[in-house]
This record gives sequence, C-alpha cells and structure tokens, in this order.
Amino acid sequence: MFRRTAALIAGMAGALALLPGMGAGAMEHGFPQIQHYTPSLPEAETQNFGIARDLQGILYIANGSGILVHDGAWWRLVEIGAARTAFSVATDATGRVAVGGVDEIGYLKADAGGTFRYVSLAGLLPLDQRKMGQVMNVLPTPDGFVFLTRKWLFAWDGKTVRTLATFSGDRPYAAIFPVRETIYVWTRDGLSRIDGLPLPGGELFRGRRIDLIQPADPDALLISVRGEGLFLFRGGRAEPFAPEASRWAAENKLLEGERLADGRWVLGSVLGGALLLRPDGNVDRVIDTASGLADDFVSGIAVDLEGSLWLALNNGLARVEVASPLSVLDIRSGLKGSIYHVARHRGELWAATSAGVFRSEGERMRAVPGVPASGWSLLSRGDDLLAGTAFGIYVIRGGNSHPLPDLGERTVYLLAPSKSDPQRVWVGMGEGLAAIRKEGAGWRFEGMVEGAPPGVRAIVESGGVLWCGTELDGLVRVELPKGWPASGPPKVRPVADSFGARPHAVSGGILVSLEDRLLRLDEASGRLVEDPAIADLAGRFSILVEDAQGNLWRNTRPVSVAKAGRQAMLVELPARGIETIVAEPDGVVWLGGDGGLFRYEGSFRGAGRSLPAPRLARVTVSGKEILFGGAPVLGSDARRLRIEVAPLSFRAGLRYQTRLDPLDSSWGAPAGEPFAELTRLPPDTYTFRVRTVGPSGETSPETSWSFRVLPPWYRTVWALVLGVVLALVLVRGYARFRSRSLHRHAADLEARVADKTRELQRTLDDLQRAHDELEVANERLEDLSLKDALTGVANRRRLQLVLEDEWGRSRRSRSPLAFALLDLDHFKLLNDTRGHGEGDRCLQMVARFLSGSLGRHSDLVARYGGEEFAILLPETDLDGALLVAEQLREGIEGLPIQVTASLGVTSLIPAPGQRLEELIEAADRALYRAKADGRNRVCAASGPRQVGSSKVATTGA
Repeated sequence: MFRRTAALIAGMAGALALLPGMGAGAMEHGFPQIQHYTPSLPEAETQNFGIARDLQGILYIANGSGILVHDGAWWRLVEIGAARTAFSVATDATGRVAVGGVDEIGYLKADAGGTFRYVSLAGLLPLDQRKMGQVMNVLPTPDGFVFLTRKWLFAWDGKTVRTLATFSGDRPYAAIFPVRETIYVWTRDGLSRIDGLPLPGGELFRGRRIDLIQPADPDALLISVRGEGLFLFRGGRAEPFAPEASRWAAENKLLEGERLADGRWVLGSVLGGALLLRPDGNVDRVIDTASGLADDFVSGIAVDLEGSLWLALNNGLARVEVASPLSVLDIRSGLKGSIYHVARHRGELWAATSAGVFRSEGERMRAVPGVPASGWSLLSRGDDLLAGTAFGIYVIRGGNSHPLPDLGERTVYLLAPSKSDPQRVWVGMGEGLAAIRKEGAGWRFEGMVEGAPPGVRAIVESGGVLWCGTELDGLVRVELPKGWPASGPPKVRPVADSFGARPHAVSGGILVSLEDRLLRLDEASGRLVEDPAIADLAGRFSILVEDAQGNLWRNTRPVSVAKAGRQAMLVELPARGIETIVAEPDGVVWLGGDGGLFRYEGSFRGAGRSLPAPRLARVTVSGKEILFGGAPVLGSDARRLRIEVAPLSFRAGLRYQTRLDPLDSSWGAPAGEPFAELTRLPPDTYTFRVRTVGPSGETSPETSWSFRVLPPWYRTVWALVLGVVLALVLVRGYARFRSRSLHRHAADLEARVADKTRELQRTLDDLQRAHDELEVANERLEDLSLKDALTGVANRRRLQLVLEDEWGRSRRSRSPLAFALLDLDHFKLLNDTRGHGEGDRCLQMVARFLSGSLGRHSDLVARYGGEEFAILLPETDLDGALLVAEQLREGIEGLPIQVTASLGVTSLIPAPGQRLEELIEAADRALYRAKADGRNRVCAASGPRQVGSSKVATTGA
C-alpha cells in the first residue's frame, strides 16, 4: 500500500511539471482495446463462421450450434435445421435476417412471444437442388436475399426461391461480393455483375481468384486477388495498390472485409488476423494474436452502432475498439510493471514503472539498462533525464545512466522543476524535501530543506512559495529566503485542517483535494476555502490534471473528465487504479496504472454518442409463460412478472432505470441488472417504463409496455351481480310459492334476504383479508428464517442457498467467485471481561458495518457462526477480493469497539466436477493462516485454481 500511494502522488505532482517538456506530434499509438466474448449459453460452440448487425444494433453470429443473437445484455440461440451449424448470416434494411447452413437456406421470424424461430426455404426448391451442401455466402438484395452454394446461386424475394446461376461445383468455387447496391460475381471466367449489366475489364480476372471486393472512393473497387495482393479497379483497369498491405494480403488469404465510417478498410484473413488499411494505402495496424486477439482466423466482420469492430473468429468472438480514442502500451509492447510516471524527453516517450524505466522505440518499449526497479518519477532537463527511484536519483544521458552519488539510496517519489531558479529541481522524498542543482555537465545535491516534514508527496510552486502535500502533516507552506541554502533556514508553516490534502496547479490558481472535497487555496492567507464553481468536481481522487483543451482529468474510479459543467466517466478504461495522468500540448493524454500505459487522443466532447432506446427482450410470468407486445391481460395468479431489457449498446458501465405507473411517482435508482421483477401486483392497469443510463449520467429515450392485472373472480363485478341476482330469484320464487296469506310477510322476508346478502359479502371480504394476511405472515416467516436473529444479516441457511446459486452461475459464465471468512480476534476475552451484552453489541455493530460497506446488490454478508462472518463476492477475482477484505479489516479496526478481525480470502472459477466445499475450505485455511500469523490481517488462499494475483496480502497491527 505504501508503494502504491507513493506512486499515485508522484504521478500527480509530476504531471503538470512535465508539460513544458512534452513535444507535439507524438505517434506512440499502442494496441487497441480488445474484449473477448463467450456467450453465456452452454450449448453454443466456440467456432464462428460469420456475423451481421441489424439496424437496431442486434448482432447475429453464425455459430457451430446455430445462430447466436446478442442484444448487449442477453444471448439467445436459434437452431438451424438438422445439422444445426450456421455458416453464413446477413441482414437487410427491413430487419430481416437470412441464414445459410448445410442443405439449409432460410430466415429468422419472431413468433407471437417475440422469440426468433428459424423458417426453412429449402422446401421451395426442386427436389434435385435440396441437397445443396454448405451455403457459402448470403447477401441482401433490394427485395430479398441471395444464397450462394457450391453449385447454385439462389434468390429469394420474400415469396419464392429461384435459381439465378448454376456452377460446376469444382474448385475454385464461385464467389459473390456486395459493394454499395451492387452484387459482383466471380467465377473462373472473370468478374461480372449479378444484374447482368456489362462490367468493362471483368475479363482481367479470368483465372485469377478474387478473395475480396470492397468499395473505394469515388467509384473504384478495392480487389484482393489470391496470391497477388490488392488492386484498385476502375474504368476497366486494375492498378496495384498499397504494396505493404498487398504483401500481407497475399500471404494471409483474405476472407472478409468492411469499410469503416472514417474511410479505413478492415481486411480479415485466414492466417493473419485483421489489418486496418488507411485510404491512402498505408497500413494503420495489424490486429492478430500478437496484439491480443484470441485467434488469427477471422471468418466474419461487423461494425456496431458505436463504431467498434466485431470479429467472428475460428475460436470465439472479439470486440475491437478501433473507433475509440484509447489505446494501450503494455506487456505486448515490452512495457512491464505498474506505470508510475510518464515523460517526454528529446522527442521520445519514457515511463517509470515498478519494473524500472522504459524508453519508446516506435510501438515498443525497452528497459533502460543500469536503472533499478521501482522508478517513481521522471523529469526532462536539457540533455538529461532525471529518474527518481527507490534507490535515489539516476541521471540518464544518451544510452548511459548513473546515480547521483551525494543523494545516496534515498527513495525519491517526485521531481519538480523550480520556477524561480531554472537550474534547481525540487526533490520529494520519504525523508522530506530536498533540492539538486545543475552545475556544468553534472548535478549537485544542494541539501535537505530544514524544517520540512517527512513524506513529501506533491509540490506546487507559486510566487516563490512551495506548497507541499505530505503524508502525515497535510498541506505545508515553505518560504525559502533569497540565496537559500546559504541564507538560512526557510519558514515552514502547516495549513490548518489539511490532513491528507494534495495540491494541484491549474489555470487560475491552486486547487486542493481533501478526502472527498475539492477546495481552492487562498495563497495570500494560506487557507482552504469552499468554491461553488468547483463543487461538482468533489470526489475521492489524488490526481487532477488540466489538458490542452482545458478539460480536468481526475483519477477517480473510473477516471472522470470535466469541462464547462459537463462530466464523463471513462468506464472503458480497464485499469483498476490510475497512478499518473500526463497531458501533452498536442492534446494527447497519457494515463498509467496497473493495466499499462493508456493513450487518449482526441477532443473530449462529453458523453459521446447518444444511447438508443432499449427494447424488451423477453417478458415471463411466474417463470413460464412468455409475453411480448400489445396489452396483455394477466390473471390474478400471476405472482411474479420478470421483464428482461436489451440495451442495444455494448459500451461499458450501462445501468437501467425503471418506473411502473401508477405505483411509482418517479424513476427508480439506476441498477446494473438488465431486468426487473414485479411481484404481487394488485389488480390495475400498469405501464412499465425503462431507459438506459450511461456511465456519465446520460439517459436514453424510454421504452414503455402496458398490461393489466385482473382481480380474483370472486371480487369481480359480475360475480357480485350474479350473487345478487341469484338471491333475488330465490326470494321471488319463494314468495310465489307461499300462499296469499303470507304476502304480508314479503317485505320483511326481502329485508332479511338483503341482510343475508350483505353478510355473505362481508364473509367473502373476511376470507379474502384472512388469505392476504396469511400470505404476508408466510413471507415474513420465510424472511425471518433466512436472517440471523441477533445481527439482522443473512444466516447460514441463506448463505448456503446463495452460494449454490452463485456457484452454478460462475461455472456457466466462467466468471470468478470470491469468498471470505472473517473472525473477530480475541472475542471470547471480550465476552469474559465485558459481558455477553457487550459482546452482542459488538457483533451487531460489526454486522452493520459489513452490510453498509458492500455496495453491490449481488454481494452478501452472512453470520457464519459465533463471531465468524462470511462475505460472498460474485464476479470478483482474488485481487479485487483482497482489496475489499483489507478495506473491511481497516474499517473494523476503526470502529469504536476496540476489536480487530482476521480474514481468509479465496477466489476461483469453478471447474467441471469441482465441489462448492472447496471454495469454503480454501477460505477457512487462509483464515487459519491469518490467525496463526498474528491476527488482524488478511490472508489469501493459494493454489492453481485461484483467480487473480497469487500473492498473499497480509496487513496487521
């Protein structure tokens, strides 16, 4: 923790000091962010053959098990014929989805419940053409689709299927390619158009296999010829194009292609992954296994509505952020360790990391020899690059490096150039504040600043005064006399109420972050003052950097960017902790952390592209009946209504807001689950409303769905009317049956019947009320049976039920499941010395703290027994679980009950055949080790199945 905190502050203080030395036109682009997707369907295969997107944004993947449908939250599988495998898929402008398999051509159609079903068109073919084999390609046309097999080209216009062309069926097979609104056909006789119009120069490709055709500006075609490379074809002539990309295409055999909105081409290959080609013919980058792709066989390409590239691979699916302003330099580039600082020196990019100091060479980073590990800060001064490390300051000049001998092996956390003396550099260290001076070709240690407190983590110089953020003494003002150090000691004064404060220099003054507040520093009085203009920027962060456009970047979690009252969260940034932010004059912003060095290029424009309105993916009643659309009527026995929502967006950090009219007067709080469950709705007409909320608070248009819940039959108007009518019929019949002598009693009899009718209604009402009270009592009894009576948290029975559910879910989704056991240290001694009443109060206080500290709905705290508690953390690897456990341990130690806790933590992805008990046993062994090692600490289980870091985090008194 000490090293991590030091790195954070070193990055903060050095970022602004670095700006003047940064050079414009930096070209280190790194790798695009790649996210691999595994459908949460056990029957889905890993092999994919094609991918398409409809106008709503839904993806359709031709898979070994059929067609996979993905809407941003849910996966569905549509089986295709007896062979199941789908080899090709396409969508048209009307939303139709056509599919080709083995001896199968057809399309997807939604049934009355909104679920896609496959409709085969093979029955419309003549008998001798139904054994068509594998469908090679499917393409949309203005009135339908065309299906290419090895021997035939079929066309479907929505009603009939006809044969457009017949081929020999021998290799090389015919191929079809869509360009704008035209479909081109290649055979061994050359290139032609499907509409029969002449194509001048098509004979040039006779006997030359065409693998791919893409549109090129303004009226040209980009054509890939097998074994030859790329050509621009226009006016009947084919000219060689893009020599470097041509060689790559010839070597790797192109299979798929797409043109992006920015004019670049994406070329997918069989052997080499995908290549991004610029309009001028220069290679942008290659995306393959060396850059993080799971497979080099790209069988399908689609671009989602947010501009990200989806690749269907021979082994899985990948989403590549080709349109994102973020790219990353990490271990693939040779950069190792957590990034603590970044600097531009003599036009090159340098990085200080926990593994040393690295220097850029194009998109590669090379370690600087002679500089030890744990480099905290960098500063470019002329021909020299100064590196603050755990073993003092190293001077790097050219290809050589040497330590500054007078400073010794003190740990240097930050280097800040002096504004008043260009030859001086301020040095922040664990021992305090020091200075070094440039003299001739070397550097001299000037000495320590007398009176400056230890642990200097940040330095901002303004008007000849140093404002230092320290580890234990808060914000400190240091005024050095002219001619220091020979002129005497400086004046050192702490700023009141500033423990934990960090100063940040921005245009217009100095801002100070303090806990979760952001204050302005009044330099004249040395006081911290509230400023309403920056109140919206409050939050927990230690780095605040202003970029060239005036945006303020903060290392909140996730990183946030603010300008002119707008704020955006960079949820797409995968790093858990950002430890340095550096803004270059050309607009590039570097963010370093545990996931590598991230490069952000582009003008910040707030929340970005607007969110689409979500759709209702599926509605189920009591887990069985599927409803969709219209205004369905639900019976009174519909106890649970589940509504699943599809965001139609794949961006990270999405949440969902729901509202049920007329029960809700406003929108509910955003939740991360893409579904809502409504239980025990009273009879009424309802409208369910849902909208998507982005990471920066932006909201999508709402989607609504109306339905009605009927009352029980005995409470309907017709039942009451029928009862009254029946009573009246009986009365009148009885009155007629009686003799004329009883007529005088008719009025009295009718009154008695009316009284009986009212009594019957009251009886029915009492029965209904008793039934409702019994249901409420049963629910309360069930709730009490799952809670611990003393602490109010979940009991061991509830824990076991949730554990079994989460274990199964983690096994299906291949996501990590973390589990921790917490034991209060020396609790028996507390009971013996203070009494059991005080012990019970201690358990209740700890339980309340644990419940309030876990922010996610899926997390669970349970009393495991006695003074033991269990914590369940779904979708959490070992690093994340250790961080949560350490926060809980520190929080318990800070409670006003003078008690500490030991925790054992484990995390794993359940393997086939693995028992749930292994998760609990691993946490129990780790807890035993924590107790044996001295208590008041966190220990992690070890083993080959642990998910996350293998290190054991131990913290204790």
